[in-house]
Amino acid sequence: MIASTYHLGIDVGSTTAKAVVFDPLAQRVLFSRYVRHNAHQVETVASLLRTVAKEFPECSFRLVACGSGGTTIADVLGVPFVQEVVANSLAVRRDHENVRCAIELGGQDAKMVFFERDEKSGATTVADMRMNGSCAGGTGAFIDEMAALLKVPVEQFDELAARGQSVHQVSGRCGVYAKTDIQPLLNQGVSKEDLALSSFHAIAKQTIGGLAQGLDIHPPVIFEGGPLTFNPTLVRVFAERLELADDDIVIPQNPETIVALGAALAADELFADNENCLVADLLDAADTLDKAAASPAPSTRGTAYFASDEERTAWETSHALAPQTPPGPTPDSTVRAYLGIDSGSTTTKFALVSPDGKLVDSFYAPNEGEPLDVARAALIALRDRYRAVGATLDILGVGTTGYGELMFAKAFGADYHTVETVAHARAAEACVPDASFVLDIGGQDMKALWLDGGIITDIVVNEACSSGCGSFLENFASSLKIPVEGIAQAAFSSTNPAVLGSRCTVFMTSSIVSEQRCGKTPADIMAGLCRSIIENAFTKVIRVSNLESLGKKVVVQGGTFLNDAVLRALEQHIGREVTRAPYPGLMGAIGIALLTQEHLEGAHRERGEVAASLENENATSEEREPVHANAFSLDALDSFSYKQESNLICPFCANHCNRTRITFANGDSWVTGNRCPRGEVVGDPKDKSIREQVKRIAAAVDSVPNLFDVREKLLFRDWPCAPSPAPQNTVIGMPRVLSMWEYAPFWTTLFRSLGFTVKLSRPSTRAMYERGLSAVSSDTVCFPAKLVHGHVRDLADQGVDRIFMPSVTTVTSENTSKTSQSMCAVVKGYPIVMRNSDNPEKRFGIPFDAPLFHWLSQKDRDRQLTEYFTREFSLDTASVRQAIDAADAAQKTFKAELAREGERICDQVEREGSFAVVLASRPYQNDDLVNHELPRAFTELGIPVICADAVPHVNEVDLSRSRLDVVNNFHSRMLGSAVIAAGSPNLEYVQLVSFGCGHDAYLSDEIIRLMHLAGPKAPLILKVDESDIQGPLRIRVRSFIETIRLRRKKAGNEKTSDREVAAPPAAGAITPSAVTSAAAATPASAPVAAPETSAKTPTTAQAASAPAPRTRKHSRELPDPYPQKFTKADRQDKVVLIPNTSHAFCRLMAVAFESQGLRTVPLEIGREEAIRLGKQYVHNDICFPAQIVIGEALAALRSGKYDPDKVAVGTGKYIGDCRLTHYEALLRKALDDAGYPQVPIITNDDVDFHNVHPGFKMNVRSALKVAFTLPMIDALEELLRKMRPYETEPGCADRAFNEALDLLMEGLRGKSLRSLKRGFTQAIDVMKKVPYDRTHRKPQVLIVGEYLLNFHPGANHDVELYLERNGLEVIEACMTDVIRKTYFYQHAQEKEYRVTRPLKEKAWHAIADNVFDVAHNVCDSIACAHPLYEPPCRMPDLVRASDPIIHHTFDAGEGVLIPGEILHHAAHGCTSFLILQPFGCLPNHVVGRGIAKRLKELYPQANILPLDYDPDVSFANIENRLQMLILSAKGTENSQVEVEKAPARAPQAASSTVSDAALAVASAADSAAYAAADVAAHAIDAGKFAAKTASSARSAAGAAAEAASDAAAAKAADTAARAHEAAARAHEAAEKAQVAASAKAAAASARAAAAAARAHEAAERLASAKSTEDKSAQKMDNQASVQRRS
Repeated sequence: MIASTYHLGIDVGSTTAKAVVFDPLAQRVLFSRYVRHNAHQVETVASLLRTVAKEFPECSFRLVACGSGGTTIADVLGVPFVQEVVANSLAVRRDHENVRCAIELGGQDAKMVFFERDEKSGATTVADMRMNGSCAGGTGAFIDEMAALLKVPVEQFDELAARGQSVHQVSGRCGVYAKTDIQPLLNQGVSKEDLALSSFHAIAKQTIGGLAQGLDIHPPVIFEGGPLTFNPTLVRVFAERLELADDDIVIPQNPETIVALGAALAADELFADNENCLVADLLDAADTLDKAAASPAPSTRGTAYFASDEERTAWETSHALAPQTPPGPTPDSTVRAYLGIDSGSTTTKFALVSPDGKLVDSFYAPNEGEPLDVARAALIALRDRYRAVGATLDILGVGTTGYGELMFAKAFGADYHTVETVAHARAAEACVPDASFVLDIGGQDMKALWLDGGIITDIVVNEACSSGCGSFLENFASSLKIPVEGIAQAAFSSTNPAVLGSRCTVFMTSSIVSEQRCGKTPADIMAGLCRSIIENAFTKVIRVSNLESLGKKVVVQGGTFLNDAVLRALEQHIGREVTRAPYPGLMGAIGIALLTQEHLEGAHRERGEVAASLENENATSEEREPVHANAFSLDALDSFSYKQESNLICPFCANHCNRTRITFANGDSWVTGNRCPRGEVVGDPKDKSIREQVKRIAAAVDSVPNLFDVREKLLFRDWPCAPSPAPQNTVIGMPRVLSMWEYAPFWTTLFRSLGFTVKLSRPSTRAMYERGLSAVSSDTVCFPAKLVHGHVRDLADQGVDRIFMPSVTTVTSENTSKTSQSMCAVVKGYPIVMRNSDNPEKRFGIPFDAPLFHWLSQKDRDRQLTEYFTREFSLDTASVRQAIDAADAAQKTFKAELAREGERICDQVEREGSFAVVLASRPYQNDDLVNHELPRAFTELGIPVICADAVPHVNEVDLSRSRLDVVNNFHSRMLGSAVIAAGSPNLEYVQLVSFGCGHDAYLSDEIIRLMHLAGPKAPLILKVDESDIQGPLRIRVRSFIETIRLRRKKAGNEKTSDREVAAPPAAGAITPSAVTSAAAATPASAPVAAPETSAKTPTTAQAASAPAPRTRKHSRELPDPYPQKFTKADRQDKVVLIPNTSHAFCRLMAVAFESQGLRTVPLEIGREEAIRLGKQYVHNDICFPAQIVIGEALAALRSGKYDPDKVAVGTGKYIGDCRLTHYEALLRKALDDAGYPQVPIITNDDVDFHNVHPGFKMNVRSALKVAFTLPMIDALEELLRKMRPYETEPGCADRAFNEALDLLMEGLRGKSLRSLKRGFTQAIDVMKKVPYDRTHRKPQVLIVGEYLLNFHPGANHDVELYLERNGLEVIEACMTDVIRKTYFYQHAQEKEYRVTRPLKEKAWHAIADNVFDVAHNVCDSIACAHPLYEPPCRMPDLVRASDPIIHHTFDAGEGVLIPGEILHHAAHGCTSFLILQPFGCLPNHVVGRGIAKRLKELYPQANILPLDYDPDVSFANIENRLQMLILSAKGTENSQVEVEKAPARAPQAASSTVSDAALAVASAADSAAYAAADVAAHAIDAGKFAAKTASSARSAAGAAAEAASDAAAAKAADTAARAHEAAARAHEAAEKAQVAASAKAAAASARAAAAAARAHEAAERLASAKSTEDKSAQKMDNQASVQRRS
């Protein structure tokens, strides 16, 4: 029987809409449909409903919507919504109970659902789920882009991939990255079949690595979603990578609509009692959707490109381009010209340029993946066109440039070739002689060139990502059905342009879909995209915030600037008119033609054959006989042919590169795909002649010094040590990762000295990386960290007995900065990640030793190591100490030998008058896989490479004039070597940066600043990750070297050594016969000089006796990095603007600063404008919190409310591994760049190393006020979150909170604790008046993570309110713990690890830690008057449960707070957890994502969702993932075990929970504790003043002694010496006084705290006694007692 009511599931995804009709009685699918909605989601669903209504007339339906676009449908129709992962699980459980993992790929999203079998019921349940967040690569949209790139219909893409034979390295991160990999391969002739197959492998890698996040993928695996339905080859690729047998692969019936089926099933399983499901008439519902589509929601309104038609007409007239096609040849004429060929990534261009520099003819067309054929056909057509009119075309010379530079040079026998940046600069100089800045945007690359007199002084090229280039715009135009030539017209016609920001391709699609939902037209979208290209250029590529640095004449070129709308967008962005090159798309070809002419004429002069052409010195250029190369013949093109061989696997090294060889008819050949010069040899490795060729190439490469190779050999050498008399018979495995690249000599020697056998993991390979990829817990962590998992697996393969990977949080400073002690959060934290997410003991049965050490001094190190080895291995102390000495000797010898090599190379290049490159990186970027063999890119050019720690005297550089607080030895090396290189004529500088490393971002900015001031020189910044980007990297290297060559030539020190000749290398540039040169421009047929042999290299002894090289000197004195000071006078003259962490904390800091006599203004919460300005003026790889905080300050200054001459800006600061350490430096740069150099800065840093705010130091009394107020703010916010979801009068909770906060701040302004307590008591009374009803509790969700994102609603997109509106009650971590943590963990280190710190610091840490307990007591005694208040779990108790996961002495980011809070609340019944973290936040890779798997093991029901935020985050993407959490929370709400003891409704009259007498006793004790702390504050401040005074006296005495240096002033010197001694005694006395005062204060504070505790116990006893007399109060008093004990 046919049911009268069917179930209808509608799944609306990012690119498609699906519908399934399900018969609940017959339990079968009656109808399914899958259609693309082309961004018209609502209209498409309306059409689907009409189709269903036609198929099932007169039937009613129970309708449930799901998918990323399903919320809109559900809201409009009033039907239920089910999150797609939940719907998916319903469908899978129905038909495939044995499945353990579901992999679903959609248009822009990817999901993994992990299932498990319930032991009690036997039912299949969802154990965990993952959804893509920060990246949407590897999805259906990716396949669409790849199909478009390969020029095949997407329906035929799978068939193409199925024929593929070989896999090439292609990035799956997104289509734009993949294009960077695929386009060169396509141009080189790699088959489309292989590239399609490689794209599928990229998708599988991206999905497994990005979504598994450490969770094991157990079979059987079900594959779902459109891309996996229509691409069976993709399923096969997944199966290969997951090693699945045929039985392990599950393909459901209609996998593309399985989620829609789950939505239909939800009508019964989740919404059986929900009458809103019922839709009686689908046609009415369709009409309702049509109406909604016609009335879209409002969106951000952009400004039109022109205010009027007249303005547009005037602009178009003034910017009109000259005709791009020159006039054709005239009959019987002879045209002589140089041919320039620019083989770009997506287009082929050529230009014919006459000897007098005029463009004669040109060609511009897409290369269609066959650039040689396109160029040949175009040149033949050119020849025939001239012949057809009887004209003669005489080609005087041929030059090539671009991606295909070397291939074309070989193909056409070019006379000259050079890197494209040089060609572009030469053309710009010719067309606009006074150009100061050139921006070139091509199809897939973007270049920014700074010029001085035609010489490149600086260059920036887009890194791996080509988002925002020409192909980006063309792809979107195609999807919007706008022809390329119509883009500008469409953009200019828009009156309401979309505001899309600067996002990558896939996420831009999400933004476009959102805008289209709001009614934006294709023209509006196109207008927004043209602006996004420019915003992307300036915020992500060029990163220029100070537009004055562009100089006076800005020139634009590249095919993208043929588009008038992009040009207009640029002018509007920088606020001035720019010059468009006359032939924007041809500039590379024109430039190489001009350079070819100059090269041939120069060579002609050098041969002494120029006399004939210069007989008449006054002859014009037209009259002179042009130089002719006589090499190129257009007629020869008729017989031009080539043979292509692909998949030639190189056997000559472990890389096994997949090469392609093109052999031309003239016998020349070109090999590509090789990573090193040996790959240019093609032949049988058994052939002796082939082996000899390879050997000669290797010798040539090795003859150029490469300290990266030297460093690696030294690191992993077996250093000498005394053999242990008692072998341990244990093999210790050490992964060759992270800190081992710095400390391998120490650790390997230490263990071998103790009798252990040590095995290192083998050198990194891509296969090793991919093997461990599924275990990586954070897809955005840096590549060096991702490698760890593969290396651990390699050690397991080698059969080691134990794996050793220590966490060393702190090391001693090796340089002039005392604070240079922190270790990178990932380096010190990744052993913790491994233990919690990929533990070798659980996985392989191999014990994993990851001890935690804090080495503030060598004494700490020796003691902690001795204790560890004696405890864990039962070794005697003497043996351990002896082994430590041997390990120390090995480490010191390693450093000494490396330094000697650096000294030798510096001496050598100085003698030769040449230069070496300092390739500055972190130690673990020494790994060839991590650095993509970048050092060889320089040595193949004949340029020596020095690593940062080998630069002579790098640790002696005074970095006090750096803006940064140097907190890391690795940072110090990079900064110090940059200063040395800037001042040396023989050193150049390159910084290697890891993608996603925020610390490298601020280092890059500072390196650029320091080198400009000390040199001036410009460094090259190269960003790398796991993507194989050899081609773009080498282009940047060659561009950089040519820039150096031109600069050195201009400066007159262009002397080259025998190693440096003027020959450009190919992509593997050392040929079988010779070594190529350093310069980037070369005659294609020029002979190549032999390299200098190693025999000419001086010995170490000779180097040591040589005079000190000039490389150690830098002539320029660095200026004060903070010239604008906040002085004492500014206290009265300036208002201090305080940005937000939370608004409450912002107000607290404002009042605390007021108490020291400042005038302050707490700023309003920043939102879109603050984010925009932060993104504009703060490096985009810096964390989002820094951007929004600085953006708030800039927005306030831009608002016009404040006079910039009358304000200062306050910011937070601490010294450690968080980027908060450098907010001061980031803010200073942003203020300067934004035009506010006069605005000073203050911070909470009382040391103020850089003397930024001499007129203000936050004193200890202010710190105490903050400490005592923080728990009170936490209490008020806790009460707000408990009442707001249940308030009976909308808005009353927020109003009460604001009033309460005002009262608290007023109390804080008083001078005593009594005033603060009075204000807080009044605040609690206000909160007690809020009417609420908590009878029906809502599921709870805990928000943890980076604290600004937690508390700042503008940064987190009001996530709290969103969760509350969706039926959840929010719990937030306490701000008090975030501030207390720093003191707590240091105090704990001192107590438990006995680390070495000055006594006064230890005393202060003890006082501060205890003060927070006293502050909590004060808060609890007052807040308990509110029936909903529960005293928070204090930090010592909070961290106890998390110690097995992260020890409480470990500090990185929020540290132990994240696991501590999650474990605490999970134990009390909370099952939903949200971890908010900034994209690229290194600590949260460890303490957030890195431990989620272990937390899930402890609490399987916990749903933990990490969310990454950045300035361009799409809330649509976040919302989809939040819905997953919300539905999961609602599904488990009945299982929450926490039972609320407080009354469900607000009492009419609240009574005290303890007797007045008890409160009085407790209050008196707390006041005593506060008074003791206040005494301590006075003592500490006084001690600091005395110490400072004594220090000043000592300095004065020292100066006097220095002045009295001659014999005549001996008496004065003697007097000065006595004064110096007196000052020293005074200083020592002051320190003792301060320490004594601190110790006394600590003791007093401790006694007061103990008294307070006793008083509270007495209060409880009094309360209990009173309860026997008053039964009505008994329940409340007992409750308070329980709360106090907790």
